[in-house]
Amino acid sequence: MSEACFHCGDEIVGRPIVYDEKLFCCNGCSMVFQLLSENNLDSFYTIEQGAGVKPKNANTHKYAFLDVPEIRQKYVTFEDENSLHLTLFLPTIHCSSCIYLLENIQKIEPNVSSCNVNFVQKTAAIILKKEASLSEFALLLDRIGYAPNFGDKKALEKKRNYQFLYKLGVAGFAFGSIMLWTFPEYLGIEDDNPEIQSFTAYLSLAVSIPVLLYSASDYLKSAYKALRFRSLNLDVPISVGILALYAQSVYTILSGQGTGYMDSFAGFVFFLLIGKWFQSKTYESLSFERDYTAYFPVAVTRINEEIEEIVEIDKISIGDLIKLRNEEIIPCDALLTSDTVSIDYSFVTGESEPIRLHKGDFIYAGGKIVGKPAIVRAENESNRSQLTRIWNESGESATEEKSDRLSVYFLSGVLILAAASAIIWYFLDLHRIVEIVVAVLIVACPCALALSKPFTYGNITRILGRKGLFLKNAEVIEQLNQTTDIVFDKTGTLTSNKDREVQYDGAPLTDSQKLAISSITNASSHPLSRAITLQLQKEGIQPESIEEFEEVSGNGIKGAYEEKQIQLGKASFVGAISHSNETEVHVKIEDDYLGKFRIESAFRTDIFKVLETLGSEKEIHVLSGDSEKDKTKIASAVPNIKELHFGQTPEDKKEYIHLLQNKGRKVLMIGDGLNDAGALKKADVGIAISEDIFRFTPGSNAIIDADSLAILPQLLNTSKFSRTILGICYVFSILYNIVGLTFAISGELTPLIAAILMPISSITIVFISTVLAYLKAN
Repeated sequence: MSEACFHCGDEIVGRPIVYDEKLFCCNGCSMVFQLLSENNLDSFYTIEQGAGVKPKNANTHKYAFLDVPEIRQKYVTFEDENSLHLTLFLPTIHCSSCIYLLENIQKIEPNVSSCNVNFVQKTAAIILKKEASLSEFALLLDRIGYAPNFGDKKALEKKRNYQFLYKLGVAGFAFGSIMLWTFPEYLGIEDDNPEIQSFTAYLSLAVSIPVLLYSASDYLKSAYKALRFRSLNLDVPISVGILALYAQSVYTILSGQGTGYMDSFAGFVFFLLIGKWFQSKTYESLSFERDYTAYFPVAVTRINEEIEEIVEIDKISIGDLIKLRNEEIIPCDALLTSDTVSIDYSFVTGESEPIRLHKGDFIYAGGKIVGKPAIVRAENESNRSQLTRIWNESGESATEEKSDRLSVYFLSGVLILAAASAIIWYFLDLHRIVEIVVAVLIVACPCALALSKPFTYGNITRILGRKGLFLKNAEVIEQLNQTTDIVFDKTGTLTSNKDREVQYDGAPLTDSQKLAISSITNASSHPLSRAITLQLQKEGIQPESIEEFEEVSGNGIKGAYEEKQIQLGKASFVGAISHSNETEVHVKIEDDYLGKFRIESAFRTDIFKVLETLGSEKEIHVLSGDSEKDKTKIASAVPNIKELHFGQTPEDKKEYIHLLQNKGRKVLMIGDGLNDAGALKKADVGIAISEDIFRFTPGSNAIIDADSLAILPQLLNTSKFSRTILGICYVFSILYNIVGLTFAISGELTPLIAAILMPISSITIVFISTVLAYLKAN
């Protein structure tokens, strides 16, 4: 028996290359092994032996084009003085060992800071040090067997889709032809014509060969690799069934006994491929990014002929001018047209230290404006996918790992059951062993069980999104269902930013003072700042640009207009004293305290009814940085509120959630995403509320449209209903397997019927999940 290469697992042809008492098929595999061993990455082989990819002889100058600045810029998603970020498509990623090697590649190449693999999309998000050469790094990937593909990914996927359809067509043609040729045999017509029977049998054998070698090749290859590395996957029992049916049928034909199970063989492969096609199409329809970006409510302020207008980011074109306020996210790559601006790239790099940029500097998508507003010119068309990627960088979940382990146990049980059935039928009817074993292997399928969760959560995620609650990912549903307490912020959450009554008390303001105040408040996206800006605009005051701006979270804002220092915020922030319980914004210009804006809280329609309804199932808490003016009103309107706390700083809110979690509570926090950013991130589930211009908050788990807050109880009930759907799907899956196996073991189920039932079970799960979810929604 020939030896297998220790690195890639391929059969060694000719004389092997020996290194460290291990055999390799080529110098490339031996070199990669030495490279991994020298960098303490031997665990690569313990995860999945022989899982390496055979490296090609890479041309040293193959990736030199990446050093051309214009081309390099196409693949770099972010760059600063310390690092550069890029995402590469690596088509040869195929197993857990690949993930292990790539995510530890910094041990081989010190210029790599981190590498996160997306196994499903076969991409790697890589951060390189600034001094790294992109061409040399691409060459390293090529040499260890993961050559980057810089071509059109969509074109490659389209080519693969065509290959799959060809395989489906070959199997379908063979199945239809064999059924047609063997139809007379079923009616007993060919008994009197043995020559015709023999001819059609050999004809069936001829057309079955492409089905085995081409249409079923993916299943056979996958099963072979799994068994070679001493593991199990779904393709193992399927391949055993395919080979058993084919071997039995070939023997029957060559011995002149008829066509055997050749029709069942071709039908089995055909229906397998149909099920696979249906599953892939359904997954595409539930793709989080595709559906999510279709209605994700992200808007920015575009300047069109000196007129500000709010537009969705998908309508931004190259060359458009965009105005961004403090704490707002830059939606696309752009050039700075303002003189200076501070940018926080913490959502991209994890470093929160702001970077000072000047007019003409390039700004990457995902940066956050810190301080005074800035105007930028779009260099690339914006789309929601960029922000979705920033928001949802998480990799594969532990849930999928548990699902994989359950599948292995299930498949082991099926193989044991098939062996037991063979032993039983050895004593009952020796000639039916193959038929029975194949029927058992085919009908028992964990697909229905495995599909229940992703399709249920996918449907619920899409329904919630259409109703105004946008989840970061489907796993948030599970986290939502576990919450015991809901913490609400008041300003901008329970209250609306629209139609708020603003009154000024104090020394009369001149038009120039009003202009200075309006220009400062217009730089902030805080609800109180926006209320003052709108009030002054009603009085004919249009804000202008400012020289300086700073927002002190939980206290107020300050800045400079025409060389005058202006401060607005709490009384203590401007050095004043106030004993009022009303919501106030105090004003100070230079060293002169002028007065205060009193802002009446405009509670959202039916918000108290929402709190009361939620309070019947969960404990409700309200935290606010405002005064206690509305405390009595809220407490009397919603008597079942657990706690009411006012005068809370952002740090107080975060600490309050931490205390609840220490008591074993699961906390859902709902806030405006500005002063509540820390609390939203700390909570088990954080929901940022979106109203007017959207302030993108990557630290949250979900975003809710302000108008959808009125139906929050229904939205949470829809999320909770996913448990019921899952239960029904699991019961169906278990019953299907029990009933199917019972009929198969008893000999009442033919391989062909089992092959038809297998994809039907998956389709039924999708149908049940989809119908129940939409019935609940409507």
